Amino acid sequence: MKVLPPRTILVVDDEDQVRSALSRLLGAAGYTVLGAGTGEEGLQTLATHPVQLVISDQNMPGMSGVEFLKYVRGLHPHILRMMLTADQNPDTVVRSINEGEVYRFIRKPWDNTSLRTMVHFAFEVILLEEENRQLLAIVRRQRAELRQVRPTPDAEAEMVLAEAELFER
Repeated sequence: MKVLPPRTILVVDDEDQVRSALSRLLGAAGYTVLGAGTGEEGLQTLATHPVQLVISDQNMPGMSGVEFLKYVRGLHPHILRMMLTADQNPDTVVRSINEGEVYRFIRKPWDNTSLRTMVHFAFEVILLEEENRQLLAIVRRQRAELRQVRPTPDAEAEMVLAEAELFER
C-alpha cells in the first residue's frame, strides 16, 4: 500500500466559523488543516509549519487575500494557492490570478462536494509538481556526470530546452 505524503492545508479567513467549517470538512477528508485569522498570522504559520496548500479569503482586516497570496507566492513558490471569497468584484479574480497565481477561485458560499473535489485535484497537481522537481534534479545530476565523461556543447543546449519544457504549463 502506497503511503501518501503529508497533506497540510492552511486556511486563512478572519471569520472563525469559516475556518471551523473548512477544518471539519477537510479534516474529515483526511487533510491536516491549520487556521489563521489574518494574512500576517498566516505568514507566521507558514514560517513554522510545512504546508502544501493555502486557501485564503480576500476581505480581511490588514492584509487582503490577494496581498497575502502574493507574499506566499514569493516566499513559498511551491505552495499551491486558492482564493475563497464572497467578493463579487471581477477585479479580485483577475488580481488573484495575476498577482497570487491562484490555482482556483472559489465563491462563498461554497459547495462542500465541489470544494473537496478541488482540493483533491490540487493535491494531485502538488504531487505532479514535486515529481517534476525530483526528475529535474535527477536529470541535472546525470547531466553533470555526463559532462565529466564527455562534454558536448549541443547536449547542453538540448538539456536546457528539456528543462524548460518540464515547467511549461
